[in-house]
This record gives sequence, C-alpha cells and structure tokens, in this order.
Amino acid sequence: MPGNGQGSPPDAEQLLAVVGDVCGLLDIEELRHGMLASLRRALASDWVSLNEVTPHTAEIVTIMQPDASPELWAVWAELGQENPLLRHYLRTQDGRAYRFSDVIEREELEALPLYRELYAPMEAHYQLAFTLPAAPDRVLAIALSRAARDYSDEERDFVNRARPFLIQAYLNSIAYESLRAELTPNGAPPHAALRAAGLTKRESEVLHLLALGSSNHHIAAALGISYRTVGKHLEHAFRKLGVGDRSSAAGRVWELAGLVGVSS
Repeated sequence: MPGNGQGSPPDAEQLLAVVGDVCGLLDIEELRHGMLASLRRALASDWVSLNEVTPHTAEIVTIMQPDASPELWAVWAELGQENPLLRHYLRTQDGRAYRFSDVIEREELEALPLYRELYAPMEAHYQLAFTLPAAPDRVLAIALSRAARDYSDEERDFVNRARPFLIQAYLNSIAYESLRAELTPNGAPPHAALRAAGLTKRESEVLHLLALGSSNHHIAAALGISYRTVGKHLEHAFRKLGVGDRSSAAGRVWELAGLVGVSS
C-alpha cells in the first residue's frame, strides 16, 4: 500500500511536502493528477479520485489513481449519486474532510447498492472526502479510499489543514488557464483558426480544450457531450490536421493560432 510508512499520522513535514508538490503546478490537468498522487502518498490510500458531479443530471466525471476497470466505471456512473459523503455535502454545503464513519452507520453503508456493487468489489471499505471550488451547479470532490482501516482523526485533520492550500493551488490553475485562453492572435480565439483549417465547430471546441490540458472526461463535461463523442471528434480532428497523438494535436492548435510555445 502506498503512503507514509506504517500508517502513522501524517505530520507537518508531510503537509509541507503536499503543499510543495502542488504549489507550482499551473497546468490544470497536471495539477489534478499531481494533487491526487501527493495525497495518496501522504495518506496511505489504495484509491484516490477527483470527482466532478452535477447533482441534478446524474453526470459524474472522474480521474482515478489507479485506474478502475470499465465495469467499475459503469457502476460508478450509474450509482455514484448514492455516495453518503456527496449526500452529506449537498445537505450541509460543508466542504471539509469527512469519512464514511462520520456520516453513516456501517450497516447502512453496506446496504447501499453503491457499496455492494462498487466499493466492496474494489475493497474500498473506508473513504475520506473533501471539496474544491466548483461552478454553482457542480460539486468537485477529492476522495481517498482504503481496504484495511478507517482514516484516523489525525488524518482527517491533516486533510483539513492541507485543504486551503489545495484550494488556492486549484484557483491559481483556473486563473492561469483562463489567461492562457485569452492569449489569442488579434482577438480571434484558437478555435477560429481551427475552423479555418477545416474542422467543424464542435471539433474545434473539443481540440481547443484539449490544447488547454483538459482530459476527455472534462471536455465531455464542459461541452455537455458524452465521453465517446469526444473521442470521435478528436479522431476526426486528428485526421484533418494530420496528427497522431494529443501532444502533437495541442502543438498544432497553438501553431495555427500563431502562439507556438504557449502550451505547456
């Protein structure tokens, strides 16, 4: 199991390590993955995920380390709204770190279809989660899960001490991405240059978001389309631009926009 050795509570040195891991990450996709990896190390977790949820439409976008099987992804997409920590946040609007054991009795948790069909097969029996800033109609939460033991009070307190720094790092990254999106030639956005190169409006929007560092899941959420549809748009756009991978595609976007070197 990854983490801080023998399960001892994380200390101030480890808090500084987490802050140091994320404070210089401005690319939002790099920050998301770096934040998850750092927390997983510090809190000895088997699973860690960043979940973007739209409560009223049952839409869930997730980045998970390590990645889950397609079968587990399908269960999460169907039943994720049952998560007791998500329900606790929606009820209280309290984004601080909470454990399953803080908000639901064990017997009630284990009776949930979400637990029986997802967490039990994953051996994710214990969970700790907190929120980050998000749009008013969305919840953005980081969840850490374990098989063998619950998170201690000290570990929960550690996360709450780290949370303001993580929030600030996330806000910095959002501001950076916004500034980078504004860097366009003569006031014309990059997707205008992509349209001129023969891409459709939607292909241009998808590729522009890819160039800004968004994952396919986040592109799908931002544009209100399915993950599979994002893949199809990228396939068509790659073929039209004569590129074969995401890095080459991002470079081509900024080249067409006259901003070579802007992308990370």
